Amino acid sequence: MNLTQPLILVTSIALVLSGCNNATPVADEIQSGDPLFCKASQQWVTNPSNPPAEIPGDGENLCQFYQFSWQWFINLMAAPQSTRNFLDSGQYPVFLGTEQNSCATNTVASKLFIRTQKDSHTSSSDFTLPSGTNQALNDAVIYDQQGNVVLYEARFNKDMCNVASTSTTLPAGTTEIKSSWRKISEQEKSDYVWIQSDTNANGKLESDEIYGMVGFHLVKSTALHPEFIWATFEHRSNAPDCQTKPQTSQGWSFASSQCASSLPNPKAGCDFNKTADISGSTPLTGTPTEICQVYAQGTREGDNQATKNRANITTINKQLQSSFAALPNSSELQVLSQYKLVGALWVSDTSQSSSLENQRGSIQLANTTMETNAQQGFGELSYSGKSSLQPAANCFACHGYSGPQSNAQVSHIFTHIHGSGEGK
Repeated sequence: MNLTQPLILVTSIALVLSGCNNATPVADEIQSGDPLFCKASQQWVTNPSNPPAEIPGDGENLCQFYQFSWQWFINLMAAPQSTRNFLDSGQYPVFLGTEQNSCATNTVASKLFIRTQKDSHTSSSDFTLPSGTNQALNDAVIYDQQGNVVLYEARFNKDMCNVASTSTTLPAGTTEIKSSWRKISEQEKSDYVWIQSDTNANGKLESDEIYGMVGFHLVKSTALHPEFIWATFEHRSNAPDCQTKPQTSQGWSFASSQCASSLPNPKAGCDFNKTADISGSTPLTGTPTEICQVYAQGTREGDNQATKNRANITTINKQLQSSFAALPNSSELQVLSQYKLVGALWVSDTSQSSSLENQRGSIQLANTTMETNAQQGFGELSYSGKSSLQPAANCFACHGYSGPQSNAQVSHIFTHIHGSGEGK
């Protein structure tokens, strides 16, 4: 299977879509049969073409939601037609912004791109920067340790185009995807889900225009869960855990060795999770951002079933990372050994709103590359140590759910996929 064919990623320069004891049970010490153990199946890896339409076991426990999330992530990363499923615009069109009809047959995706910097090739047919694809809170912008800006893309399942834009509900199976990407080298491609993108706007794919996926939001509804399951995945090398001393201080994409080594109490000058202050056009390069993950597994001490939630996530991750690593180099899924499920969020009683007491799973869920400065709420707080932590602004803080008869309101793009708020 050839996954090295150049693909054009329609990207936007980041203008985002959008507890003190953080100890996690060690996955190696938790055995199958223990309530803390969340079992993965090798069949998900060998046969990724049939993910479940509903939460296994009807979602009676936390683990079943993580099994559901991983099965769908694996399916989306599979490439039965030499293109990963989630990059197939026939299944998952790119959201082009409020002024573009994302449901129309896209005839320009192979040569046009979203950017903020103008160039000599600007024409009337170029994209304009879409809204709704930027990072949460204040149009946050982050740069990796090489000083390259992080790029974003939003997609949705094609069936959303068949739902009237005035509908207050979205059917089971509705799917939205948000991904984040950093520039990588040729040598790094084997460690990333990667794609090429003409981000310098010269109409050609340059040898250095290679981007590796660093974050992936998967938002999917089922018949039993119209509030959607909100799951997020990250590359394992993104950023260290804020609240523990990292096993290694080197090799993080979004944290310097000097600052990572000072955790959990960052030294002066290490301003963790403070995003770039950008106005106007966003530069492609800038000062590297120092980032750490405030709540590992999206979990804070005192959250509902906190210990079990952490253990379920770490054990299912460990099993699957081993399974992916054992695949031959020719498998498009082998690279998934470099990724982890951060967590997922849903509600217990779907007839009620997404109030905090009704939320289940990873209550502090945030992706370090997509909600960098929302990891401690809407105050955009930098991480300064474990003594002054605040709860995260999780998915439901921005995508509030009020009940099954109005679940369309959780989507920020649904009414815009036909362009200018007009739909079927």
